[in-house]
Amino acid sequence: MSKFTRYLRCCLPGIFLIVFSVQTSFSGVIKKYEPALGADDLFLIGFGELIFHSLSVSGNVSAFESGNPWLKDGFSSNYRMSLFSNGNLSRKLFVNGTAIIDSRVDDEYRTVDPSIFRLKMSVKSTEPLWDDWRFTGEGMYDPQRRWEIGNLDTRLLTQPQEPARLELLARLESDKYGYIEGGSLRPSFENSSFSLHRRSLFGVFADINHGKIGFEAVGGKLEGKSFREGTSVGIRANGTTGPYDLSHAPITRGSEEVKIEVRDRFDSSTVISTKMLLSDIDYNIDYLRGRIILNEPVASETIASDPVFIVITYDYQREENDELAGGRFSLRPNDEFEGGLSWLHRFRDNKAIGAGEDEPDDLGAIDVTFDIDKVGSGYLEFAGSESDDLSGSNQAFRAGVISQVSEKLSVSADFQKVDDQFISFTNSDLNPAKNQQRLNLGGTYDLNEKQSFSLSYGNILGLEAGGQYNPYPGRRDENKYILGYRNRLSKAFRFGLMLEQRDVKNKDNPLNEDNHQRRVVVDLNGTRDEFGFLRQFSYGLHYELIAFRNDLNLGTMDNNTNQAALSLSSESEKGYLIELIQKIRYQDFKEPGVAGEREDGTFLTIRLQPRKDLSSLLTAEYKRFTRPGDKLSLWPDSPFKIERSGTFALEYLPFENLKTIGKVGRYDRQRWAADSTSRSTDDFAMGQLVWFYKHHLSAAAESEYRYIKSEGNVPSRNKTWDLGFKLNWNKDRFNQLTGGIIRRQQIAEYPPTPEMKSVSYILLAGGSVSLTRNFFARGSLKTILLREALEDEKTYFQIEAGYEGKSWYRLSIGYEQIENDTKNYPDRYYRGQGIFIRLTGKL
Repeated sequence: MSKFTRYLRCCLPGIFLIVFSVQTSFSGVIKKYEPALGADDLFLIGFGELIFHSLSVSGNVSAFESGNPWLKDGFSSNYRMSLFSNGNLSRKLFVNGTAIIDSRVDDEYRTVDPSIFRLKMSVKSTEPLWDDWRFTGEGMYDPQRRWEIGNLDTRLLTQPQEPARLELLARLESDKYGYIEGGSLRPSFENSSFSLHRRSLFGVFADINHGKIGFEAVGGKLEGKSFREGTSVGIRANGTTGPYDLSHAPITRGSEEVKIEVRDRFDSSTVISTKMLLSDIDYNIDYLRGRIILNEPVASETIASDPVFIVITYDYQREENDELAGGRFSLRPNDEFEGGLSWLHRFRDNKAIGAGEDEPDDLGAIDVTFDIDKVGSGYLEFAGSESDDLSGSNQAFRAGVISQVSEKLSVSADFQKVDDQFISFTNSDLNPAKNQQRLNLGGTYDLNEKQSFSLSYGNILGLEAGGQYNPYPGRRDENKYILGYRNRLSKAFRFGLMLEQRDVKNKDNPLNEDNHQRRVVVDLNGTRDEFGFLRQFSYGLHYELIAFRNDLNLGTMDNNTNQAALSLSSESEKGYLIELIQKIRYQDFKEPGVAGEREDGTFLTIRLQPRKDLSSLLTAEYKRFTRPGDKLSLWPDSPFKIERSGTFALEYLPFENLKTIGKVGRYDRQRWAADSTSRSTDDFAMGQLVWFYKHHLSAAAESEYRYIKSEGNVPSRNKTWDLGFKLNWNKDRFNQLTGGIIRRQQIAEYPPTPEMKSVSYILLAGGSVSLTRNFFARGSLKTILLREALEDEKTYFQIEAGYEGKSWYRLSIGYEQIENDTKNYPDRYYRGQGIFIRLTGKL
């Protein structure tokens, strides 16, 4: 904490009392805001609170003060002040929201009553302040995230505590000169993939241009540490919605990027397609717990058997962070050309530790882009990074061009080379292509509006044997040639043909690998808007013939593969949707005595909505691996492989004020071998019931079950079952009641560690009652779980009584107790108890 912050915290209680003593002077400016009254009308209302605590702490005093940084053993004080405003500050500025000054704004804390610890203020210019510069400012400080629907966690089983963070954004922008912004940012340099890429920081970013010259500058404290879940290519989808437990938490709010990537099944470093997911629409995230649940299941592979990955990147919070400074200078002599030069430096904080994406100490880059009529557009970028943790300088280079040669012919070329240890701020999408040199050339020729030919060549060359990324015993050299044809005869019938050849060699040692693969792919698909009683009907047929030959003449790998897939999709007028994909793959090895392999895959989706108040979704994946038998259709299941998954979700509104939601999912993967066995199952179930009675009474119940079990050389299991209830009643500001309880049962077993069991309770109860016209009483009891292996409990208890004056103040006295019940860490036990006096005032 800075000296200025400490000084401010010491002075503000005095300022608070002075404000109360002169509060009558503010009454003249407070009036009801009506837009029709004029441009200078402003509505203001203020609120302040000062609390004196006198506590006696038994047990571990240092643990008490570190776990409750706003309290001390003995005497301490805390204050809150807020101001709500709505209206015109001047003829050009409009303000709206609530600003709060809080003595605990610098601490990440859990508080008994966090509802008034908030800030949400916006100021914007209704017309330019000067020239054409406009101003926009936003502030957010909300421990409960109650103000933003996009971050509302409606789940009852989420704890009601969350670290408080101050987030600000101020922006000056001009149509002629660019913009300057400060606060909680995720900036990127223009035309750059290798330097600054959506990195979370608290600081300043500017993008200013004047005529032909432009300048971008960035400076501030990096927020947390970047991390990419799973392998370098992501997490393999398994046909369910998750949940996906992230490796780190809490997550920097809004820093996550979730997308679905389809990758080449013969080379996972090649991306075929990408789909970005949107928060709350496609997935829900718990920033405190570090968990993502998709709203709909994602299939593990496409109809062409290309694997699907869920890519989750984010920044997670930590106690200390590094700082970043740098800029980019650009020159644009005309509308067709732009060149840029950028540099970034990281100032290390030795206390800033944490696993995740490495970032450089220094990074320099140069970029060029052009867009010339009748020629095409292109780009070039070169970057070099240095870090004390790595030896030497590591580089990245990319260049490409896209040209519409004629009305019918378009061509493209792309080259990229990324060293194994090159690092940036922080584009983790480069990871799958690191330690590689990639060249892609392609062209498309349109015969007419419906028919087209395409031709492409690609080369992937490994750079370093045994590197961190794309490791390989040598340098892998792959050449890929593709010839394609498309014919869109009609909406009901489309045809595609692709011929492909891949040649793979070990460039350092050709005796280790030298093979080629030829592939023929045929696609037929179409859609009918009306098909009998169906409102829409779609079909697809995918066939592949693959011939693989090992040019080293070892004879053990030569094979032919036939693969076919049929997809059917129909939707009725009543809203029923059925999608089915059935696949079969047969691999025939040429070596005598080597048995063939067959794999069948079934992918099913059924969506039903017979009534407006009832809807359901069922998805299933079943992959059947078989071995040869007397007849092809009767091949028995292989005893070595099993893979299946499924999800069922239901939403039902039996009455006008009652809503029920349920979801269950399972993923089961088994592998057997002569010397080892591997099986893993992941079960997830969730149910929720919500009841509303008019506007002042509601109740909710929810249950969540998660069981992960692994069998093999080192078996393990982890089970968590949560069951929660919540009741809320609110008559007025004096008479209200909120109660909730969550029972959490945990079982963990990781041999040789003995099995551990735990039953914990998360309890939240609070309310207030009017004793007489001016006297009131209120109390609260809350038990939360700490972030330990099998989590321990921390209990808050508070009761108070007070008097509210007719005009502007409230005075109360109460008793509070905070206890840390650490069964697993008894040396950290403490209990703090004592009295407090609360003085509250409003304008």
